Amino acid sequence: MIPIPEDYELQALDTIPIKKPEAKQQARLVAALRRTWGFLHPLDRPIVFHVPNGGGRDPKEACNLRTQGVLAGMPDLIILAPGPFTVFIEMKAEGGRVSPEQRVIHPHIAGLGYVMLVAFSAEEALAQLRKLEWKN
Repeated sequence: MIPIPEDYELQALDTIPIKKPEAKQQARLVAALRRTWGFLHPLDRPIVFHVPNGGGRDPKEACNLRTQGVLAGMPDLIILAPGPFTVFIEMKAEGGRVSPEQRVIHPHIAGLGYVMLVAFSAEEALAQLRKLEWKN
């Protein structure tokens, strides 16, 4: 069983030096997961990482990234766990909405058999992760 941190293990919002609410929640989630999973044997330790699709870019850089394979609508976080078991997480700020590109790609990911979650806080993401049947 892959351990999922409890809500009290999340870093306080006011201690995270990031301005965007969505990014703050994402940073809290990633830090808590990495702390908890850091105690596992390396071969049993899930990998969680961010897909940096958002943010402002100049047109030349945007074109360069698209040419290299950037895909609009991809979720913010990916968890690769033993099993193999893969979870995709889209983090949204409170009141945020899924983009038109995300409304296309998220069901596609789920249709391929992967777990696709959308969460509006680190607490909500942890609650959804706790409900999963981790394959390990």
